[in-house]
Amino acid sequence: MADLLVDMNYAIMTINSQIVYKPTSQRDDPEPDNDREVYVGNLPQHYTIEKFVNFAKKCGSIYSVRLLKGSGGLNKGFGYIMYRNLAAVDIAIETYNGTFLTESDTNKPLIVQKSLRNTIMMIYGLSQRNNNKYYIRTEINYFVINHPSLLLKFECEDDTKL
Repeated sequence: MADLLVDMNYAIMTINSQIVYKPTSQRDDPEPDNDREVYVGNLPQHYTIEKFVNFAKKCGSIYSVRLLKGSGGLNKGFGYIMYRNLAAVDIAIETYNGTFLTESDTNKPLIVQKSLRNTIMMIYGLSQRNNNKYYIRTEINYFVINHPSLLLKFECEDDTKL
């Protein structure tokens, strides 16, 4: 962590269950276009933000790094790297997609690909009687016009999935 804190223009923070490494001032350092973001999957759960930042820097100049955390404080096994230029995106994909991390406990190859910008809508507090997918889809269609696709995932209080 000491290596990352040397750059006083960057900070590590936790935002919405994500550990984020990014510039402290976006006014002086605007965020690059979305096409410069890479998704990295199959990361070991013990992989830290420090290791992930050092991994990301091997392919080019980074703007930000996000590592998603699970409920136990470990990461969820995936994260995002925002590079400053498009060439670094291609280098990261060509260099690391399908490779294995030496410290990996997953025994799965890394998935490195361009990130897809998704819009996710979380709906909480639905009553048990209204958890029918058709009913919910109909209600959402009434309020949300022109949504391109709708993926419904249900989890009940007893952790079963519908």
